[in-house]
Amino acid sequence: MAKGLASLGHEIHVVTGFPNYPHGEIYPGYKVRPYMRELLDGVTIHRGPLYPSHDGNPVRRISNYLSFSAGAIPTSFRVPTPDVWLTNCTPATVAAPAMLQNAVRQTPHAQIIQDLWPDSFTGSGFVTGRTSWAMSAAISRFCQLSYRLSDSIGVISPKMIDLLSARGVPRNKLSYVPNSIDDSHLHPSARCDESLKRKLRLPSGRIFMYAGNFGKLQSLPSLISAFTKTPDAQLVLVGGGVEEELMRQRAVGAPNIHFVPRQPLDKIGEYIAASDVQIVSLADTPLLRVTMPSKVQAALAAGRPIFAHAMGDAADVVTDSQVGIAANSADQAETVAAIQKLLTLSSQELSEMGSRARKLYEDEYSLKAGALRLESFLEATIKSRSTRPHHDH
Repeated sequence: MAKGLASLGHEIHVVTGFPNYPHGEIYPGYKVRPYMRELLDGVTIHRGPLYPSHDGNPVRRISNYLSFSAGAIPTSFRVPTPDVWLTNCTPATVAAPAMLQNAVRQTPHAQIIQDLWPDSFTGSGFVTGRTSWAMSAAISRFCQLSYRLSDSIGVISPKMIDLLSARGVPRNKLSYVPNSIDDSHLHPSARCDESLKRKLRLPSGRIFMYAGNFGKLQSLPSLISAFTKTPDAQLVLVGGGVEEELMRQRAVGAPNIHFVPRQPLDKIGEYIAASDVQIVSLADTPLLRVTMPSKVQAALAAGRPIFAHAMGDAADVVTDSQVGIAANSADQAETVAAIQKLLTLSSQELSEMGSRARKLYEDEYSLKAGALRLESFLEATIKSRSTRPHHDH
């Protein structure tokens, strides 16, 4: 987002923490301190202190969320007064600094809602029982306040508009602003051939690849179960996460299921290029039906057909654009049938799907397309503040 807007000639400042995702460990070359400023790709980065964590412990994870906001609030006042604040919002607490800036500096505030809260929190299973209910109620009140104080709200999947509208957010505040991604680490023109598979020590045959987090929301154990019933399809799982042990147990005795450790950004593109089909997998829940994981855009950018082991907006992109096949992740028979269908497609048919995928990326989800869309969204936010009656603030 920042690089795209900077490329259009805007002065961009980012308020963030010290890099620690996805392992919850501070990256080499950084250490937590009260403040750090750096310039990256023409963007000024202002880093505030936080407690680094990204494991399954609820206390540590919540401490990470809250400490980010606590550190980002004073850090945000080191930024010159901007024309507009943009909050890239997950978790919900990320909105706090811009909400305060809105009140103190009277700056317009736009949000991009990446994940719905408190739904994401309660759906994660971090806390249960009365504690979950109490925290959910508090988060819900905070979210409603942040929506009310925002001048505009962008959502990354179409069905989010209906859901937020049903929660009382005025429709005239809501816009569809899908994520774009940088494709510089991908190799869309590379042929998926056996020599590349051998180089990476991947199996021969048709490779279905999932690359990303092995979390509870990805429904990967059920995906593995489906592939144990389709031995001619090679499933390669690249990454790691809290579900890995369960996934490995589910894969015992299945020679067509392969695990690859998490890869750095400069290597993952080669692995994706060696796949015949990219997998987007989500559990079937009301929340995830209105979620658009960035894996969709990454698979499109890589020019690979997509198997959407999911329902809702992510599956709709795949089927409506004819770039792959979707199946309900909660329906094992439907999942197996979809895998078998993708096995029967010819290499030419898969290649045509990949070509359509790449064109869709270039038209809708490339950095250039995303930057222009985001620029229009933020300009409309500034305009809405100037034209809205004073009593609305």
